[in-house]
Amino acid sequence: PAQAASAQAAPAQNDNPIQVRVITVRTGRLVCDIAIPDERFRHTTPRLAAFVERSYPDIPHHACVNGEGPLFGAVMERTSTAHLLEHIAISLQTREATNAIEPFVGTTEWTDEAAGEARVEISFRDDLEALRAFNEAVKFLNIAVLTCLA
Repeated sequence: PAQAASAQAAPAQNDNPIQVRVITVRTGRLVCDIAIPDERFRHTTPRLAAFVERSYPDIPHHACVNGEGPLFGAVMERTSTAHLLEHIAISLQTREATNAIEPFVGTTEWTDEAAGEARVEISFRDDLEALRAFNEAVKFLNIAVLTCLA
């Protein structure tokens, strides 16, 4: 069986729209349980998508399985904030990767949509780099969400 390590995140800051609950490192992927308690911050808008795209212009061009098209750009303006977080974390890893043969992949699902709880999973080549990317993505997206949706 694959080894997994879990860490309870630091106590959530009530002023952060996206709160990391637990990150589990599994073989080849991070499993990140997050909470978005305030309904206002759970879904993207055109304004939020444009704000994010200025810092991450590659994100609309990410391959993405969705009901609208083959790229994330097809749903970027109207998807869950957790889904956007997945793509930001992947973008950050891609920026750091050299000689990447296999693409980074991820999935996002609501574990309890009514409570604003979601699970984001991202693949990695280096677990510490992935943790850094995920934490940086959360920090950036918290600022973006407060700037665009508050």
